[in-house]
Amino acid sequence: MTKLYSQLAQVYHEMYQSIFDYGKDFNRYHRLLSKHRCRRVLEIGCGSGNLASYFLDAGYDYVGMDKAKGMLRIARRVAPAAWFVGADMRKFSFTRKFDAVLITGRSFTYMTDNPDVLSALQSVHAALRPRGLLIFENFDAAAIFTDFSRRLTQKVRYGGKRFVRYSEKSMNLETGWTWNWHARYEVTENKRKQVMFDESVLRAFTPDELSLFLRLAGFACISMKKRQGWEIATVAQRM
Repeated sequence: MTKLYSQLAQVYHEMYQSIFDYGKDFNRYHRLLSKHRCRRVLEIGCGSGNLASYFLDAGYDYVGMDKAKGMLRIARRVAPAAWFVGADMRKFSFTRKFDAVLITGRSFTYMTDNPDVLSALQSVHAALRPRGLLIFENFDAAAIFTDFSRRLTQKVRYGGKRFVRYSEKSMNLETGWTWNWHARYEVTENKRKQVMFDESVLRAFTPDELSLFLRLAGFACISMKKRQGWEIATVAQRM
């Protein structure tokens, strides 16, 4: 199980300020939400709350949800005006329905087996009003599984700290297009270096798989686009 959202929650929060462009991500979501007149929004996988303030500033009725307590502690500090709840995307419920559910940060890739995938989509379906939107991104299996030899190095500076992450992946295939992700983090501050390690299992999808899961959970796919060569961005509507 990944440590990235628990023991390494503060490392995630600081390092990902540069890995993700949260302003750009919000603008993309905002265009879609505005087009479909969505105002009440649930963000699943809200993490340390980096998108929350964008939604609040734009006047959305926003709720952030995450399973990791360490991430939510940071989120409540980063965006104190937002409402954050702790829950597992595989099984959650709200009494009031949402216009849209966003699963951000490719959080859906932790749904590694078929029952979890379907359960999560069914929970989202139940949380949406009729014809409400689901917007999420996943890794494209065709891109991920063509090369397991490359080692990725990411270097970031934030708040006087230097972060370096070395990551590699290896074949898994136990429950689908799953792979093992191995990461080494080096955090240097005032010439003092900390080294941390993390392991996780992630799942990629083919477009056909996603389409079938969505249909089984009661969604109609509006659009499915390849982005950046390795990501599938999906918009679906509750039927």
